[in-house]
Amino acid sequence: MFGVLNRRALLCPNLNITIIKTPSFLHHFSSSKQHSFTTNYLINNFNFSPETASTISTRVRLTDSQNPDSILALFKSHGFTNSQLSRIIQSYPKLLSSDPNKTVLPKFNFFLSKGASNSDLVKIVTRNPFVLHLGLETTITTCYDFLKRFLVSDESTIRSLKYCTCLIYSKHTSVNVQVLLENGVPESKIAFLLRSCAYSACEQPDNFKKAVEEIKEMGFKPNSTVFMVALSAKMLNAMWERKIALYKKWGWSEEVVVSAFARYPWCMLASEEKIDTMMEFLVNRMGWDSLVLSKTPILLLLSLEKRVVPRSFVLQFLQSRGLVKDVKSATPFRISEKKFLQKFVNCFEEEEAAQLLKLYEEKKCRPR
Repeated sequence: MFGVLNRRALLCPNLNITIIKTPSFLHHFSSSKQHSFTTNYLINNFNFSPETASTISTRVRLTDSQNPDSILALFKSHGFTNSQLSRIIQSYPKLLSSDPNKTVLPKFNFFLSKGASNSDLVKIVTRNPFVLHLGLETTITTCYDFLKRFLVSDESTIRSLKYCTCLIYSKHTSVNVQVLLENGVPESKIAFLLRSCAYSACEQPDNFKKAVEEIKEMGFKPNSTVFMVALSAKMLNAMWERKIALYKKWGWSEEVVVSAFARYPWCMLASEEKIDTMMEFLVNRMGWDSLVLSKTPILLLLSLEKRVVPRSFVLQFLQSRGLVKDVKSATPFRISEKKFLQKFVNCFEEEEAAQLLKLYEEKKCRPR
C-alpha cells in the first residue's frame, strides 16, 4: 500500500518520530473535491450555469454549506431577493466564506442605525457589494461622517449612497472636495454635487482639478449651482467627446458647442438619444436651423412628446391661418403651459380656440 501511495518517511533523529509526507496528488484530490463542492453549491443556490459557477469557484473555496447558508439567511432576512444575491455573489464571491456576524451584520446594522430601510440597504449593497469588504471603523464610519458634514442629514447621506456607493470608500472624494473648497465653492454647492452628480466627486484628483480649472476659464462662477453642473458634464470625458461629435453631425462647430454649453451646461448631460431625436424633429421635420437650438439649448432638455410636438402642431396650424408669422422661435416652447394656452390657444374666437385645444390635447396624448 505504501508503495502504491509512494509515501516518503523522513526521520527526526532527536525525537525519534517518523513524519509521513502526503504526496502532491492527494492535495490535488482535496482541492478538486472543494472545487466540485463549491461549483455545485453555486449552481444549486444561485442558478449559475456550470461554466459561470466553475469560474466563480476559482475565487472562493467552500468546504461545507454551514457558513454560506448563514450568509444567505442573513441577506434574505434583510429583504435581498435571489436574483440580487446572484449578482452580489458573482461580483464578490468571497462573501460566502466570511463570518456573517463579524463581517456582514455590523455593516448592515450601521446603515440601519443611520435611518436606512431594508430597501435602502439592498440598493446600497447590490449596487456595489465591495462595501461589505470595507473596515467598519477604518473606512465606512469615517467616510460617512465626512459626507454627512456636507449633506447634513442622515436621510440625505443615505440617499446619495444609494445613488453612488463608491462615496463610502473612495479615497478621491475628500481630495476633490478640498480642491472645490480651495476654489471658493461653498459647502452648500458641494452638497449639490454629492447629491446630484456624486460620481464626479470620486474621479481621479488630477482629472478633477483640471476640469475645475477648465470650467473656471469658461466663465462659470464657483459659487453657483451651474458651476457644479458644468463640472459634472466636463468630468464625463468620453461622453463629452461623443456629445461634441453628435452636435457636429447636426451642423454645430466645436466653438458653437462650447458656447451652448456656457449658456446651458445641461445640454451636455442630455442623453445622446435625446439630443438626436430632438434635432431630428425640429431640424428635419420642422425645418429649423440647428444653430437656433445652440442659442437656446434649453430646448434640448424639454419633453418632446408632452411639450415640443404638441406646441409645434398648434403653431403650424396658426401659421397656416396667417395668425402667427414665425414658428421657429424658442419662446413658445419655453413659456409655461398656462401662458402658452393664453397666448396661442384661448386668445382666439371660441370655435377656433376649441379646435386648437383639441389639436393640442390630441398631440399630447398620441405617441409620435
